[in-house]
Amino acid sequence: MAKILVVEDADAVRRAIVAVLATLGGHDVLSAADGGSALEILDQQEIDLAITDIWMPGEDGIAFLRKAKAKRPDLPVIVVTGGGPAFPPIELSLSVVEAHGADAVLIKPFEDADLLAAVARLTRHPS
Repeated sequence: MAKILVVEDADAVRRAIVAVLATLGGHDVLSAADGGSALEILDQQEIDLAITDIWMPGEDGIAFLRKAKAKRPDLPVIVVTGGGPAFPPIELSLSVVEAHGADAVLIKPFEDADLLAAVARLTRHPS
């Protein structure tokens, strides 16, 4: 079991990811609605992996990714995206997150099995 931090501003999406990780994956899951809150959790908790959306109000996923990697360079981070406010091409989003150190990228909507496989690969905790 891994301790996972989910950062997603859309309540329904955040709850769905948390449910998959906790119920199907058996992981201990914390969540935050924005990057600022997630960074506070990261300062207070020992986290094995973070999953973040890119496009969020306030502290977005790219800012969270950069700051999380600065604090904890070995923290695996999965970025999830479905496009942003202006819907830039997915290829642009992928190159940006990879340049900032994302360990994996999932394009919304993604399958539960793909999420669990990425988590297992990055944490070495089989789901």
